Amino acid sequence: MFRSPQQYRTFLTVLLTYTLDLVGYSIVFPVLAPLLLNHQLHFFSPETLDAVRTTILGLLFAVFGMTQFFGAPIAGALADHYGRYRVFLGSIGLSIFGYALMAVSVYMQSLPLLFVGRIVTGLCSGNVALAQSATADLTDVHHRSRAFGILLGTGGLGFVAGPWIGGKLANPDWLFGSGAFIFAAIAALINFVAVYFFYVESWKRTGKHAKVKLLGTFKDMRLVFHQKKLRILLTTYLLFGIGWGFFLIFSPTFLVQRFELGPDQIGDIFAYMALVWFFVSMYLNKELAGRFSLRTLIIVGQIIACVGIAAFVFPSHLWPYWIIIPIALTGGALSWVNNGALLSMEASEQMQGRALGVSGSMWAIGQIIAPLVAGPLAGWNMYSPLLVGSAGIFIALIYFVTSYRKA
Repeated sequence: MFRSPQQYRTFLTVLLTYTLDLVGYSIVFPVLAPLLLNHQLHFFSPETLDAVRTTILGLLFAVFGMTQFFGAPIAGALADHYGRYRVFLGSIGLSIFGYALMAVSVYMQSLPLLFVGRIVTGLCSGNVALAQSATADLTDVHHRSRAFGILLGTGGLGFVAGPWIGGKLANPDWLFGSGAFIFAAIAALINFVAVYFFYVESWKRTGKHAKVKLLGTFKDMRLVFHQKKLRILLTTYLLFGIGWGFFLIFSPTFLVQRFELGPDQIGDIFAYMALVWFFVSMYLNKELAGRFSLRTLIIVGQIIACVGIAAFVFPSHLWPYWIIIPIALTGGALSWVNNGALLSMEASEQMQGRALGVSGSMWAIGQIIAPLVAGPLAGWNMYSPLLVGSAGIFIALIYFVTSYRKA
């Protein structure tokens, strides 16, 4: 698959970067809700209402999505201009600073510093796209699919490990819960050293360089949305992303409010969720894709996800969630994976990069809108984010069924 030991070593470094980036991204899920809803800590004054706390929690998640939305395209353009190596080092170095800031903010129980840390780490989230670009650089067309499968599979393990590690290290009795972000900063430092010493530039310089344009994302959106089928699929992706964001981001808040769980228990639950997602997207979907159309899998996935998320509000004990979670995650993974595959099939060769890039932007927009709305809703009624998330996916289902058939 690789032409030299040097390329193989570089690919291993890319795998490390991609995996640790997803560890850092997912490590916050079991951490933030227990910290901000804990009235014994001093991020807020003790009398601050839960409605205010959940609203601020939503802003913390939304600000990451906002900076990711602008930061990822800029990182990609910089990588096409200066090469992957420099941008990797700059992005990873900045993420060390961001995670260190978050660790200090938790130790000092400083909400402003926590926001700054989320902004910095959001700007660094373009590492995922950079890792995919570097993988494409290192492989020819015959081996690229296999290399991407290895990349995504290894990254999936990072997404499993992140919540579990975060939950175990976020005990408020140890450094006020800052251990998860100390770990993330150390992991990023190890990643920086590995890239510095072992990554060999994979980018091939050409006569033309990509220009770094802040509004390039919006231009790509306009071009892609001119095509009807792509517009339908991307709108479906956006509606699904908003609904799924309500569930993914605020299910830990619900579990804290409903069962008073700590970060340790939520970390275990999120690791379980990530394992189900990994299994469905990497294995089960391959079996089903050979038997059913992509359109059918998207529809079935949306129905299952809608039902699974709605079922979250019913149990009065914790044990039923070990059954409900695989239902919701199976539906979500089937819908998400096959929507992306159908989008790629419908896009022309010239529009592939733009279409898939815009799909990432749609996902980021969903992760901005969902927490901004879900935060106040969770303070008003703990069940409402889950019910609204289920309704959002149902709207995506109705839109896709009625629109794509007519396209």
